[in-house]
Amino acid sequence: MHTKKLILALLLLSTPLLRAQDADKLGASQTAQPEQAFLLTLTLKVTDHDKLITDQTYSLAANERHAPSVRDGDRYPITTETDGGKTQFQYVDVGTNIDIRDLRFLGSSLAMTINVENSSAIPDPVLKGTPIIRNTRYAVSPVVPLGKQITIYSSNDPASGHKVEIQILVQPLPTK
Repeated sequence: MHTKKLILALLLLSTPLLRAQDADKLGASQTAQPEQAFLLTLTLKVTDHDKLITDQTYSLAANERHAPSVRDGDRYPITTETDGGKTQFQYVDVGTNIDIRDLRFLGSSLAMTINVENSSAIPDPVLKGTPIIRNTRYAVSPVVPLGKQITIYSSNDPASGHKVEIQILVQPLPTK
């Protein structure tokens, strides 16, 4: 009887140690698998009465822990005044800002939140030399199937005739 109690006590005391070893093996196998990375290709198209104005493509590598962003633009000079023949300028930043966050791999698709800000300087036909600064912001949260380009945003401006489209293609990158 004493031997049975001793064996039972040894089994009870060793069970947590065996489970800890199993957990270590499980944790090691999970960390040994590389995290899936993706190539995100965003295309921003702007047309004016079906005439292409802008066709910008941005390719970004991302995974669930790395949320990429892009800052792409120029400083546009605007004449503010002339003082005694001396022209002065004020500069306005124009271009594209893209922020991608909250990436979640869902097996055959990738969910994310995308913020796009696009600004451009358009010559004003009435006020010669003074541009109109067109600034647009978009926030979308698409679930994108892998390997298929989809349109995630589209809008028409009936006043100007401008149409804006944002398309995205998500491709898995090879793991090491």
